Amino acid sequence: MQFVKDLNRPVVLQADDANKATNESNRFRTAALVVGLFGLSACSGPAVQEAPGEGENADDLMVVDCLLPGQVRQLGASARFLTARRPIKTTASDCAIRGGEYTAFDRADYATALKVWLDQAKTGDPEAQTYVGEIYEKGLGLTPDYEVAAIWYKRAAQQNFTRAQINLGNLYEKGLGVKKDPIQALNWYRKASGLNSDNLQYASTIIANEVLQSELSSLQGKVSELETTQQQTKAELERARKEAAELAGQQEQQNELALMTADSMVPPPAIQILDPPISLTRSGPTALLRSAVSTKEVIGKVESSIGVRNFSVNGQPVELDEYNLFFVSIPVTGSRTNVSLRAEDIEEQQVGFEFTMFLDQNAPVKSKRISFNAATQAPEFDGVSFGRYYALVIGNQDYQHYTDLETPENDARQIAELLSQRYGFTTQLVLNANRYEILSALNDLREKLTEKDNLLIYYAGHGELDAENDRGYWLPVDAEPGNTANWLSNVSISDQLNTLQAKHVMVVADSCYAGTLSTASVARQGALTSDEVQKEWIEVMQEVKARTVMTSGGVRPVLDSGGGTHSVFARSFIEALNGNSALLDGNRLFLSVLGDVRKRSKELGLEQIPDYGAIKYAGHEAGEFFFVPAS
Repeated sequence: MQFVKDLNRPVVLQADDANKATNESNRFRTAALVVGLFGLSACSGPAVQEAPGEGENADDLMVVDCLLPGQVRQLGASARFLTARRPIKTTASDCAIRGGEYTAFDRADYATALKVWLDQAKTGDPEAQTYVGEIYEKGLGLTPDYEVAAIWYKRAAQQNFTRAQINLGNLYEKGLGVKKDPIQALNWYRKASGLNSDNLQYASTIIANEVLQSELSSLQGKVSELETTQQQTKAELERARKEAAELAGQQEQQNELALMTADSMVPPPAIQILDPPISLTRSGPTALLRSAVSTKEVIGKVESSIGVRNFSVNGQPVELDEYNLFFVSIPVTGSRTNVSLRAEDIEEQQVGFEFTMFLDQNAPVKSKRISFNAATQAPEFDGVSFGRYYALVIGNQDYQHYTDLETPENDARQIAELLSQRYGFTTQLVLNANRYEILSALNDLREKLTEKDNLLIYYAGHGELDAENDRGYWLPVDAEPGNTANWLSNVSISDQLNTLQAKHVMVVADSCYAGTLSTASVARQGALTSDEVQKEWIEVMQEVKARTVMTSGGVRPVLDSGGGTHSVFARSFIEALNGNSALLDGNRLFLSVLGDVRKRSKELGLEQIPDYGAIKYAGHEAGEFFFVPAS
């Protein structure tokens, strides 16, 4: 294990030669012919039996719910009183030093967590109320109670606590504990961001627009039927028109629309467009194309709780992959190209969505200057300061009890160098780290980072999935098969990120099953935005916290090689950042990596689909991570 801060200095790796020889002879081989000579990188392979090494006490660096003792305060000249005990989230060692009460992270449950936060929540503290809501949503050993979670989130959200507003919006988007309502979800997301214009796009934005169009079309249809029916009296016609107008007004003023159909309790399928970016204009949903192309790939997803029977684009059937994603090349004809999508679930419920791709080569593309503020040591773009940038890059390759990997060290080295030289990150490279060393590096950052800073964490190495609780893990080099004691769970990672003061944190995980980190929507900018709106969007995204994650392959195995000396994902990630010369947000970086990884992995016989989203329970509010080139 070695920490490397000076990237121009040679790295001396510490490794046991005999151990490496044993691992080399047991290097992972898959029987699947579709993979051929390319290994699966971040998955646990056959175990190599070796004696476990000794390490420091990593448990002291785990984040716990800590109840600090009350403080003695002076009241007047002679009177003293003891304040109430105060709950915080901090490391176990810090809690012990400050005389606090806590339960070890591996023994914490629903009851112990509530003991810390419930009393404070009852006083009306929005942060404590949000934590109580998260306790009920997580379950912590019990079945999650989403209804109670929603109650606590609403109490905090009504006090404008942004984290609660994001969590509540996520419940409405997924229909957990509340009636599924994408419009309510979108409203809470927008309240959290502080940006009320239609240029703030979430997954629920397009779905919400579909609901509005569907409901309005239904009302217009009813009016039309009444007008063409001779038996209908004039009074009934006027009453129907009035009812339709009132309902339409309620749609515009309150946005309280039912998503479920009258004949079924199962919501119809929903179509989500990932790329190209779409803006909701008065003429309908529109995607702007800046350069002339013969075809444009449309990437999206069809969501259905009961399964999709068929899906078509412009009347042609399209096959969805195992994640219900679709990738369709649309011929671009002239300045306007209409795209019509239709989906039907197994109960024959149908939904449609249409948008127009508009080619505007004459639209001026202004190049804004990126500068560097010597006083704050932070980059600036169009007058917006982005704070200082830090990166923790972890490459775990030589394992004690698992098969060695081929590319993590090289991936980590080049990514650390790229972030440092091209994007101005203060970079820490950690190779072949055990659990304590990973937690120690995070703890050092906790003490260093300020609320104006940005942090990127890149992890390449083995990953594992605990099927019993559907929880993903990073595997340090001292991890043992079947023993989670030295594994690092995604829940623990989220807790670590939650205690960091940094404004924006992005995790990039190139490992198996890393997709269990991502469970919530992130904001994205609409396609048709003026300079003023773009600047407003950037300013808002910079002002609020972001905790996002890009994973190399969702909840499934991923390739270790296939990208030359890099993994397929790392190569695409490196090329996307190397080829960028402008301000780049995390979602646009993801879209670039997504298409490239999918294409390359299919050529190797194993389709790999990256994912991007917000990290739940890590303090995400509504922000986004930005990459600002140093030159």
